[in-house]
Amino acid sequence: MHGSSVVDWLLTGLMGMTGLYCLVRLLRPGTARGERQLDASEALKGLGMAAMALPYGLSRGVPVAVWAVLFGGAAAWSLAEGLRPASRDGAARAPEGAGSTGHAGHRGHHLYHAVGHLAMVYMAVVAASTVPGMAGMAGGAGSAGAPLLTGGLLLFFGGYALVSGVQLIGAPAAGAAAGVAGGPVGGARGSVARRLLGAPELPQACRMVLGMGMFAMLLTM
Repeated sequence: MHGSSVVDWLLTGLMGMTGLYCLVRLLRPGTARGERQLDASEALKGLGMAAMALPYGLSRGVPVAVWAVLFGGAAAWSLAEGLRPASRDGAARAPEGAGSTGHAGHRGHHLYHAVGHLAMVYMAVVAASTVPGMAGMAGGAGSAGAPLLTGGLLLFFGGYALVSGVQLIGAPAAGAAAGVAGGPVGGARGSVARRLLGAPELPQACRMVLGMGMFAMLLTM
């Protein structure tokens, strides 16, 4: 499931930086529980994708059982969070301002991550069953995986990345309108690092980047 070494290194670097950014967001103080959960899920996915995309088959040193347990467990947790009904008190107190995500939004993101974690397990199983030196050859033994499942995942992550990109294009205009109507927003105060970590658009940008990375990795199967 590996392409050229240049593409693999680019994927490793981009996914690794995205995962590290999400990890730093996870550790920042004053973050709501729901946001921490999403940051943790995105950090795990980004760093796992970076490790899986390492060129020259370096990720083969990790037993497939490790990938299955790690991301299978993460998928089960994300699915449980995505299907968990909102409590009445929590729904009543859910913030709806700039940079916040309501319970419905959190559920949707968790379900998206559940699919992503399961896709990681799928790619790990495919990589483990691939004959060394045959990956990427059309019709060869290295072209493992279920074509229909791979195609469905490609449509899912490609569509998600596209929709997220369209939403991000409209985010600056909405943020500017909110600033004019209500004065300076909370994300505009503080140090540069605090503004960077607290920018409301960046979590969605991270999900878009991770979706693009999943799309690229699935293409090489």
